[in-house]
Amino acid sequence: MKPIEFLPAVDVKAGQVIQSGSGGENYSGTPKQVIDLFIASGCKWIHLVDLDAAYSNGENYELLNHLISNIKVDVQLSGGIANQTSLEKALATKARWINLATTALVDLDWVVSTIKKNADRVCISLDVSNDLLVARGSGVVVGDLWEYLKKLDAAGCNRYVVTDNQSDGNLSGPNIALLAALQKRSLASMISSGGVSTISELTKLRQMGINGVVVGKALYTGALDLTSALRACYK
Repeated sequence: MKPIEFLPAVDVKAGQVIQSGSGGENYSGTPKQVIDLFIASGCKWIHLVDLDAAYSNGENYELLNHLISNIKVDVQLSGGIANQTSLEKALATKARWINLATTALVDLDWVVSTIKKNADRVCISLDVSNDLLVARGSGVVVGDLWEYLKKLDAAGCNRYVVTDNQSDGNLSGPNIALLAALQKRSLASMISSGGVSTISELTKLRQMGINGVVVGKALYTGALDLTSALRACYK
């Protein structure tokens, strides 16, 4: 059974790491402190998110760029990357993957062009609510998931970061049915984001052949033991 990439989420707001969910916001320290802890524990990836950019409340670009320049593991950069300006800044970092926001799909022609030029570095965030693409940051309803998937696949998209909006931040488990349906319709890599809180869920995703999993709240609340999670993903 092939390994599944384990990507601990580091969400940055006003220069600090924050985890938000149904219970409100909890600050967890500086990004460097959190990233250093994850790497020291054996993490091979960091999912780094600019929450301010995602919610159009500013940005943390200089900080994130500095962090990425000094991180010795792969980084997937996310948060508000939805136009040419934000894309160019993201591509200028050393992040392995640049995750375009679901809101970027409002300008599908631009996204298609971007994928064709940067298929080896640019992936697409699919925020899903009942088969609709609905951007979490803005609430913008983009359209039918499956219609957009066809167009993005045709453009050559190699990687999707999939979030079920109902389960994200609620520790209620990933949407297995959604992920399985996406696997049937696309040959691209699938990264499950949000909802994971148990080792058995990680094992299930790995058994399905899901390529990666982004985990946030479960790590910060202690619901998921990091050492055990890494073992489940790679051993």
